[in-house]
Amino acid sequence: KPKFDYRRFLEQMRHRSSAPIARYLKSFLREFSKKAWAVNEQIRIIHDFLEFIEGKMHECDQWRGVSEAEFDNAREGMEKLVMNRLFGETFCSSTTDDAERDEITHQKIQIFRWIKEEHLDIPTTANNESYFEFAQKACWCLLLELLKMNNYRAPRDKLICILNCCIVIFSMFRGAVLGEAAGADKFLPILIYVVIKANPEQLVSNVQYISRFRHPSRLESEAGYYLTNLMGVISFLERMDASSLSISREEFDASISRTLEEL
Repeated sequence: KPKFDYRRFLEQMRHRSSAPIARYLKSFLREFSKKAWAVNEQIRIIHDFLEFIEGKMHECDQWRGVSEAEFDNAREGMEKLVMNRLFGETFCSSTTDDAERDEITHQKIQIFRWIKEEHLDIPTTANNESYFEFAQKACWCLLLELLKMNNYRAPRDKLICILNCCIVIFSMFRGAVLGEAAGADKFLPILIYVVIKANPEQLVSNVQYISRFRHPSRLESEAGYYLTNLMGVISFLERMDASSLSISREEFDASISRTLEEL
């Protein structure tokens, strides 16, 4: 698949033949910013506009008759351009509980930072004697990718960060930890473990933003699969307690008390 070329799309948008598309876009952005929309309204309005503008782009001289790959680049470019402009109004919107969930999840992970592999039933085999070393590398990989996620505004760019870190974790642990193909049932506990060790900020906000504003058809892919896994991690962390882990009540209570004293 050809590499996404945002600069090329912006050059096309600046061309005289694209003036009608630019006017539609400018008008949409102006009208959208006049009101504080509820998040469900934001989702509907933005997806409706992107579908509308895609039809207009097909009629525009700039993209009429181009290859599917070329038009796909323009479609991706328009989503990125729109979301870059509307990021301040759509990311961690005040009409959602994203910020509160971010803070709660971040604090909860701090309290559960003592969790070890065995508490999540991550299997130990003869192949994973160097498990701890791999876990540390994977944590840094995940942390760096999720920190990078906060440098981007477009849902596509944020999703690529998730894809990159999950692919690396998947490949690192597949041989070293599991000694076999890493299915979802074995991958998810590892991802939970790594997220706990990395404890990235704004995790909920980033995942929610991607799931809301990335075009649904673009989530029917490997990247969408990993996003779903990360959403599963968040769900697990939000309701995690002693019954979620392989641990005795006594050890659980002692670990929580010790961590609270340290904090």
